[in-house]
Amino acid sequence: MVPKNSPLNCTSVDLEIEAIQRFRIRAPFLDSQCQVFRKLNGCSPVLCLDFTDCPQALKTNKEEWQQWARLLTDLSHELGLANSVVFKKGDRIVSWMSLNQRRYFGLLLDRGSKH
Repeated sequence: MVPKNSPLNCTSVDLEIEAIQRFRIRAPFLDSQCQVFRKLNGCSPVLCLDFTDCPQALKTNKEEWQQWARLLTDLSHELGLANSVVFKKGDRIVSWMSLNQRRYFGLLLDRGSKH
């Protein structure tokens, strides 16, 4: 018989929830209203950060954005969540960054819009 709290009883959903909780703990600067979840892009998992409820939390300065996005991408990779992070506002992708490519793909923020 396997003890109740054994990792052998964990489902992939339980492990994903735990990894996302650890991501939030290690990224306390991430707004608490930001939704964090994983999606598949083909066969690759992508970590999605949805800022619909906190658009003010998105960075607008390019240099600050790149450092912030790299930190979140590195953390996602370190925890085994994904090698890419997608930054969203609802159904709209604002930007994304991949650990593999390590370059900025362009921030598409509409600075004054409240979508």
